[in-house]
Amino acid sequence: MITVTIHHDENRHVSAFEFSGHAEYDQTGRDLVCAGASTIAIGTVNAIYALLNIEPEVDQATEGGGYLRVDLPTKLDADIDAKLQLIVQVMTAQVYSMVQNYGQYIRINYNQVGGGTK
Repeated sequence: MITVTIHHDENRHVSAFEFSGHAEYDQTGRDLVCAGASTIAIGTVNAIYALLNIEPEVDQATEGGGYLRVDLPTKLDADIDAKLQLIVQVMTAQVYSMVQNYGQYIRINYNQVGGGTK
């Protein structure tokens, strides 16, 4: 199963997100759920860079795949930060669409930074 974890503060301001695991919906190279989740994850990183000229800190598994963590920059101009949060909200909506159709292969969790899981 793919788990998408959104790390946020008490105001739902996202500081990081992670995609981990494998969907196992189909065999490697034919797994539509894995391909969709990967496209959402990498597309989000690319959008942050292309639209905001921000390079987030990315940690990605190089062997075996199945892991991506993106730490978002802090101390941004309020306008840029609002746009960054909007991009992450779009990513979350896309993941929700996948969960609605393929919930046995992908899930989304929220982790409140400095508190418990939401």
